[in-house]
Amino acid sequence: MAKIALFANGPVGAKVAQHLLASGDEISLLYLHPEAKRKSAGEIIANAQAKQVISWTDAYSEENIAALKAADIDFIITVYWAYLLKDEICSLAKDSLNFHPALLPINRGWYPHVHSILDGSALGVTLHQLAAEADTGDVWVQKEIFAEDIDTAGSIYAKLQDEIYQLFEENWSKIRDGQISPTAQDHSQANYHSIHEIKDLDLIELDKTYSGRELINLLKARTFGSRSFAYYLNEQGEKIYLHLSLSKE
Repeated sequence: MAKIALFANGPVGAKVAQHLLASGDEISLLYLHPEAKRKSAGEIIANAQAKQVISWTDAYSEENIAALKAADIDFIITVYWAYLLKDEICSLAKDSLNFHPALLPINRGWYPHVHSILDGSALGVTLHQLAAEADTGDVWVQKEIFAEDIDTAGSIYAKLQDEIYQLFEENWSKIRDGQISPTAQDHSQANYHSIHEIKDLDLIELDKTYSGRELINLLKARTFGSRSFAYYLNEQGEKIYLHLSLSKE
């Protein structure tokens, strides 16, 4: 059994909480995003059965740091967690594991699947240790994922969520029990995308020349289910959104 401090958001976070308890582990502390940014919070709380639930806004209070220290945590696990953890928290656990939906060191940072669609870089999922800089920690396990021609950002995102959870499910007990040793990333092969880059992709310039491949990939990258982010401006300056639908013959 391991004592866990779980930092979780979204449906993958809920599934991870459930798997940890099924594996005989204890979620001593559960951390949630600020209320406005929480996803699947009710399910995460129900699945985790944590001794203490803490909002990220209060994580560094003296009381909560003392609670983390007293819990004698074996692993900090961060699942689709949007915030870097300071050493003040990380140093209080024996080890750590973070979920990143990319084939690190490729596409560190935000929206890695979008950038893979645009530049053709490999898709994948990685479980790695936490480090001071985002997505730079040693790799526990990873897996390359392949997209189909009809995939868009939305369908690839869903595939990556499924694949990264399966990777965790298959390897968690081996990581916990010391049967897997983490491997350092090749930092010379790394690239990083900030959260702000995504907004620069959305405007389709009507007088700009695109190849067919460039335009299709751009629309793929900015189509998320029924929602579209790519747009052009009409003569009145209104945004006209473009939604890409793909199917095989």
